[in-house]
Amino acid sequence: MSAQPDDDPRLYVVKTDSRIEFHASATFTKVVGVFHSWEADFKMPADKFGDASLILEIDADSVETGSGLKNKEIKGKNFFAVKEHPQIRFVSKSITADGEPAKFRMTGELTLRGISNPVSATVVLRPQEDGHRRIDGEFSFNRREFGMTHNVPFNKVANTVEVKFHLDVQNADPTVAQNQR
Repeated sequence: MSAQPDDDPRLYVVKTDSRIEFHASATFTKVVGVFHSWEADFKMPADKFGDASLILEIDADSVETGSGLKNKEIKGKNFFAVKEHPQIRFVSKSITADGEPAKFRMTGELTLRGISNPVSATVVLRPQEDGHRRIDGEFSFNRREFGMTHNVPFNKVANTVEVKFHLDVQNADPTVAQNQR
């Protein structure tokens, strides 16, 4: 088994310690959905976060809210429309410093329901004692800009949806590291 080349800028995301979720509000409730199936491609050349890139590919049907009724509604044609649009995708375009040493602004493109729109995420890079890095990011979008215009009678859904991602990244492929023990 060969080692990772030194010039490969890819960092590995440890999925068991990472999470991607959305937060939405309605008149009578707040909904938090966690995506359980996704892939992340994170690259950081020369260990400089300002030069990093991130691609998130999310299986829309993997979302869980803790409620079967909410899951059905969110996955249905009025919201994520998972049968017609099974994938949600975020691709970063640029990263700039945001006033603090570990805080950045990541601009990118979100594709949801086959519609792509620009979004801007606040990202905080947190080095961990074990050599891992924690990347905490969040952005919001207007659901109507992605064709999600439906409201439930007497329970109006807010237009703004927040997306939060918490990624645990490390330099070595976690499966290789486990096999070398």
